Amino acid sequence: MSAAGRSESLDAQRPRNQAAVKLAPMRTASLLTLVLSGWTAGCGAPTAPSDTALVGTVVRGPVQPVCQVDVPCDAPFSASFTVEQGDRVIATFRSDSEGHFEVRLARGMYVVVPGPDAPIISPRAQAKEVVVGSNGPTTVLLRFDTGIR
Repeated sequence: MSAAGRSESLDAQRPRNQAAVKLAPMRTASLLTLVLSGWTAGCGAPTAPSDTALVGTVVRGPVQPVCQVDVPCDAPFSASFTVEQGDRVIATFRSDSEGHFEVRLARGMYVVVPGPDAPIISPRAQAKEVVVGSNGPTTVLLRFDTGIR
């Protein structure tokens, strides 16, 4: 290929519009910003893998002063809860009317604390320690005292 031919082929590879040349640094900066924001998003509090969670049921009891044979003395309830590690609130959740709940958490030890709306005696004093396993959901039954005697 002649020198003139090489020059023409190089010219064909160059942007014909000066705006395209100016956009290249902006695209690089945008890509760098996107990469850095994705990297820094992982630098905060640990996030739960999608396959680990605490699932279960909350019940309170006794729900009547005298319990009878073959009649449940505990009942599920709906309330708000916080999940704590040390002094940090890691998550919040609400149990449904059947007492069921699910909250995604990374494996580890936590304290589940009933909220003030829980229909039990001294909710905060009845915090429950739980351990979330490393694979799949960890299922628990959390029992709370109503104070009825």
